[in-house]
Amino acid sequence: MRLNYAYNPKLQAEDVAALRNAVGWDARKEKLKKIVGNTYLTAACFDNEFLAGFVDVISDGVDDALVRNLLVHPNYQGRGIALALLKMILKKIREDNIKTVNVLFEPELTDLYRKAGFRIIGGGMIDNEAEEF
Repeated sequence: MRLNYAYNPKLQAEDVAALRNAVGWDARKEKLKKIVGNTYLTAACFDNEFLAGFVDVISDGVDDALVRNLLVHPNYQGRGIALALLKMILKKIREDNIKTVNVLFEPELTDLYRKAGFRIIGGGMIDNEAEEF
């Protein structure tokens, strides 16, 4: 196994949807067709041609960046891929002089985000697609 990392790789929505399914998320394939390739920044990890990890960032290019969709295929978890992807995007965001980087995550991922350099603060979210909120 040889892992390769890339910024803004040419990806297919189907590959990202399959990765979302693999980690237990909804595929959102039709919505991903509109999203993939249209965000400020993406980074991916490949095992040959197989998409093993992915993250994307939306940003205004000046003040704020939001990290989204950090995904690592279950067969590749525990190998440092998530942290490597975070470090890649954080490096690029710093190079572009964007002031703040934000992320929403589940509490069990606190250690990962601390290792990447995030200061943990409170936050909230409304999911308009949830059945109840």
